[in-house]
Amino acid sequence: MYVRDAERCLAVVARDAVAVPCGLLTTWPDLDGVRTVVLGEGQCVVDGRALRVTRYVEACVAVRPDGLTDDLPRTALLSAVATNLPGGTTAYDRLGGDDPRAVDALLGRGPGLTPLGDDVLAGWLVTRYAAGARGGQVADRVLAVASTRTTTVSATLLAHAVRGEAVPELRALVDGLGDAGTDERLSDLLRVGHTSGAGLALGVALAVRRPATVAA
Repeated sequence: MYVRDAERCLAVVARDAVAVPCGLLTTWPDLDGVRTVVLGEGQCVVDGRALRVTRYVEACVAVRPDGLTDDLPRTALLSAVATNLPGGTTAYDRLGGDDPRAVDALLGRGPGLTPLGDDVLAGWLVTRYAAGARGGQVADRVLAVASTRTTTVSATLLAHAVRGEAVPELRALVDGLGDAGTDERLSDLLRVGHTSGAGLALGVALAVRRPATVAA
């Protein structure tokens, strides 16, 4: 459940839901029937019950300034995303060059509470952060226009992505790039949301370098 607070939002998350980085993860099995949420004075009160923070969970990917390399199935991911976000690959090519025009082509486009184009941007931003990059033209453009070009939920999550913060499934894939088990972690990410997992995974694939081929 997302609660708007000015230009940002806070998520109240049931125990089995996706643990978004802007969320308060509860032990509640579901949030059906919730009628009121009040934010203020350092509290989040749900139907008269104040949520108490007992621990913080690290939402940021590990930084590997030596760079990230992996041979993710970029072509298959492009095909999966193209079903719901048709168009040429120009925007994806521009991401590789940190070209802010990629933001104008992707932001707010596609289905979902977090539009699919935003998911691609988020996956790319988180992976770029993990590779040791800070800021950049794409990140600056996202922060400048997201609040007026996409949903409040998505704008909030994109601001977290610029800081390298993401859902656990995306962090697991990025943190484990190049290690055994990448296929399993990719499958876990692809199960997130209806289209979000594929968009996030494509963003990762666009941000990593392919392994160098060695002639036999």
